Amino acid sequence: MKNIFIRLVFAAAIIWWVYLFFTTEIVVVFDSVGYEDLGKMIANQGWGEFLRHGPQREPMFPGLIALSMQLGNWWGVSYYYPLKMIGILFLFLTMIFSYRLMTMLTIRPFIVALTILYMGISPVMTNSSMRLWSEFAAYPWVVLAVIWTIKSWQYLNGVSDDRRTNIKLIGHALMLAVMFLLIMSVKAVAEGVLIFYLWPFYWRVFSYWRAKNFTKARQVAGFCLAVLLVFEGGVCAYKALNYHYNGHFVFTTRGDWALYGNTERRMEPLTPRRLGAAVAYVPGMGICEAIFTQDECDFWSARHSDDIIGQKQAELNAQGITGDAASRYFILSSAKMILSNPLQAMLLMFVEAHKMFFWESSIAFVTYPDWLENIVYSPWCTVVLKAVVAFFSWIACVFAFCFLFCNPGKPSLIDDQQQQTILWIFNFIFWFTAMYALFFILDRYAFPLISLYMVLIAFMLDKISRFRIR
Repeated sequence: MKNIFIRLVFAAAIIWWVYLFFTTEIVVVFDSVGYEDLGKMIANQGWGEFLRHGPQREPMFPGLIALSMQLGNWWGVSYYYPLKMIGILFLFLTMIFSYRLMTMLTIRPFIVALTILYMGISPVMTNSSMRLWSEFAAYPWVVLAVIWTIKSWQYLNGVSDDRRTNIKLIGHALMLAVMFLLIMSVKAVAEGVLIFYLWPFYWRVFSYWRAKNFTKARQVAGFCLAVLLVFEGGVCAYKALNYHYNGHFVFTTRGDWALYGNTERRMEPLTPRRLGAAVAYVPGMGICEAIFTQDECDFWSARHSDDIIGQKQAELNAQGITGDAASRYFILSSAKMILSNPLQAMLLMFVEAHKMFFWESSIAFVTYPDWLENIVYSPWCTVVLKAVVAFFSWIACVFAFCFLFCNPGKPSLIDDQQQQTILWIFNFIFWFTAMYALFFILDRYAFPLISLYMVLIAFMLDKISRFRIR
């Protein structure tokens, strides 16, 4: 961080965080009540009790709340203050790691500084780091996962077949697996993301095999196997703990029945008007209600899918189908419904995925000073800023896709660092979004991707500025 602009924006962000730290208050409602109860359970009764009453939510954030409660007791303050300190620390680390990604892309320092500044004062990034919701706990690990993937990809370019090299390669695999385990401990969807996220490595194995470079093929395949074994080993170890304490070999709950509720809704007859309501529902901001009736918009709400789930669970309970049997029913039934009309399922998943771009100004559950509350809850923030940032996030992803796949004169993906960096950023965004598109997407599900969106936006602006200069 030698550039003076970078140092200034980090300093400005820290000053802003200090102000927010002392002037904001956490509001505990809805899901945050459950998180607080889990944190109290861990702090007062230990992890064994947390597991005995499971399966519970992903473990990292309740663990951070428990830690904050212990720190609060030691310091004689509300646990809100240690928790906000942890949130600010995670945001600071995320900005540092995002800065590293932008230097790998050789983005102009002025654009890097503006990007870091926006991340530091963004309404949603500061809000999410100071409220009792889990998303901020995934921020730094997402960026680190991408960085370690790039480092591993580049290391595989020049490795030799000796013991020391293979040990280093296993070390890279271990770090990548640990990053995904950390993400998994906040967002269980990471288990599905990793399997598909590694596809460029699978492609390299196939390419080396076809070229009869069996040594390279074996090394890349070994790397993938090491990542998956360490990751799945950690996941299965936690599932085994759940099985030991509560009889359920799962990481968390909610996924199976949430999949069923959304799939059944999507497989209902699709009329042009119903499709239009689905599209209008994506950005929020009251757009759907302004064009369609309330009932047409409610059809695409979380309330409707929850009603479907509630009715089905009641039916299954009456038949004596509970626990693992109910889980298998939800998953198999969802798969059958999707396969019965895959085009409709894919279309509505594609529509749902676009919710991930509307992340800015999704602020709530924190009280601000009056002057600041008038700004962050004004239409300029909740509507205009949200729409502008969503557009830039979307167009930056399109730009990244074209940069990777629509440029016939581009350098080799294996040799060019910019290509590699953009590939892995775009790849993570794509698969993270694809996994969530199976379900109902809330705006906060996109929060772990914000730093990657910002890096892509900075990259796009840098490329455009260089083109204009030329």
